[in-house]
Amino acid sequence: MKNSVAIVDDRPFFERAVRYGLEYGILGREHLSRMEADAPKGIVQIADHFGTAYLRTDLETAVARMANLISLYLEDFSNGDLFTAAGSLRDNTLLSHSRGGSEMLKRLHAMPGETSMHRRTVDAVGQKFFVNERTFAFPLSLSSYREQLRQCQTNQMRIDFARWLARLMNAQPDEYEDFSAEEVVRSAMLVLHVGPATLEIPSKSQFVKLVETLRKKSFKTKPAVLDAFLRDAPEDFRKLTQQAMQDFIETVLPRLKSGEKSADEILHAEAQGAFFIREMPEEDVVAYDKLVAREWVRITKGDADDPAVLATIFLNVATGQPAKATALLKEAKLIIQAFRERGFDSAAVLAFIDQHAPFEQKEDLKAMWLEDLKPDAEVHLADNDPQMPDAYMERSLQWFRKNCMASWKGSSR
Repeated sequence: MKNSVAIVDDRPFFERAVRYGLEYGILGREHLSRMEADAPKGIVQIADHFGTAYLRTDLETAVARMANLISLYLEDFSNGDLFTAAGSLRDNTLLSHSRGGSEMLKRLHAMPGETSMHRRTVDAVGQKFFVNERTFAFPLSLSSYREQLRQCQTNQMRIDFARWLARLMNAQPDEYEDFSAEEVVRSAMLVLHVGPATLEIPSKSQFVKLVETLRKKSFKTKPAVLDAFLRDAPEDFRKLTQQAMQDFIETVLPRLKSGEKSADEILHAEAQGAFFIREMPEEDVVAYDKLVAREWVRITKGDADDPAVLATIFLNVATGQPAKATALLKEAKLIIQAFRERGFDSAAVLAFIDQHAPFEQKEDLKAMWLEDLKPDAEVHLADNDPQMPDAYMERSLQWFRKNCMASWKGSSR
């Protein structure tokens, strides 16, 4: 039985190309002399760029940097063919090969490493740091370079595709620059799948309506909408749209239709699988709340921004009374009496907020109760100060009228 041993040549590609060229007569003594004359110039330039040419350590690292840059460019240019690489060394200067490797790294740095939609500009400091790192501390092999380049090109295609969809659906760049390409594409696929009369990226209220439409038993998708949308599309984008729609149907649609989460929770609670939603200043906030938190709007009577309304509701809930936005005198006394006997049921208030309030407001409402209203009410509704007895609740009722929606006039007696 014969054993075979694979020999791995781990020398820099530049060195391998030079040796190959000398062995097979592609490079001669005159070519080596030219390289020997070129090399110091390049080493000094590189040392000055990343440090100073006056320090020995910087010059030594510059030698390694130059060899790595030349190797990267040569191997990419020749696709690993030593004959082609040696010919390039014969016909061109070392400096041109070094610059070629540097330009490769700069192009890679300028490409998107992820799919966020923000406007990109060349960051000179970041570019220098990247080239610095990738020429000495962590040099890139050609296979690693090409894999990173492939991923960046894929990211760029996704971004271009998302911009194309957004433009056709009447969204402006400043509206989606804080979102990812995937979020834009997901919203576009939702619109195309549901097929409303107007194909546009949805606002919050429109998103809720689209999800509600999906969840109707009578809902049927309209393939003609997608066909018409793709009629004049570029071939690459047509294929990407079809792929995106298939992915939407397989992975996103079941979650939207399940009903396990409200449209409000899907819109605000999920870091992964989120959607791009257009902010519509002219859209009535109450209209959105009516869609996603109907009971909340009913209880607050549409005045959920009024701290007095919220205070009245929370104090009612905290003392076991029905959730109401206003209080009669007798109801205010019941709240005060219940607090003095049993204290506040804070868990009930938090559960009420979780059950009824719009998702994006929940944390602020909980903080209002725990950090502001509850501590203040515990001080002013109590009757435990012998210096200021409040048997008839006059002091507490005055605080109540000042901070809550009291629906009585005149004396509190």
